[in-house]
Amino acid sequence: MEKTCAITKIVNHLAKKWTLHVLRELHEKGIRRFTELLSDMKTISPRTLSLRLKELEKLNLISKTKYNELPPRVDYTLTSKGVELIKCFHYLDRWAKKNM
Repeated sequence: MEKTCAITKIVNHLAKKWTLHVLRELHEKGIRRFTELLSDMKTISPRTLSLRLKELEKLNLISKTKYNELPPRVDYTLTSKGVELIKCFHYLDRWAKKNM
């Protein structure tokens, strides 16, 4: 069985449509609700947003906080691991601007 390198694994996750947009929204605007993300990312479908949020939560890049309220409220935010990944994007951005 062939092992996949760590960079390939994360790139495969990040390359999915809308994943980087979700991370950017949470980085730039902080804690967001599902409807706020849906509204800000105008052309994403609710199903796709839900899938991306679940995937990012599974990777521990975002956290989901549920509140026991009516109507139900759920907040999403970057984890420390997510913030660390965003810092990597800043380095990659500088490298690309210098070398591309």
